[in-house]
Amino acid sequence: MTTQTETTEYHYVTTIQIPSGVMNTRDGILTVPASYTRAQLFEYLLDQLKDEYETQVITVLYFSLEPNQL
Repeated sequence: MTTQTETTEYHYVTTIQIPSGVMNTRDGILTVPASYTRAQLFEYLLDQLKDEYETQVITVLYFSLEPNQL
């Protein structure tokens, strides 16, 4: 028997800056299990950016996360 996990779709916008001065604003859709928290999604996105920019120091200038469904 296959069990279905309920998911929620979120739209995010974030602006970050790294120590070299590079700034980046991006947005996207995250579809995650309904049990995920805002904090978990923030850390997930931050970890992706740290990997992409190969730095552990990122300043978050803006972060928005809201359900994508109106």
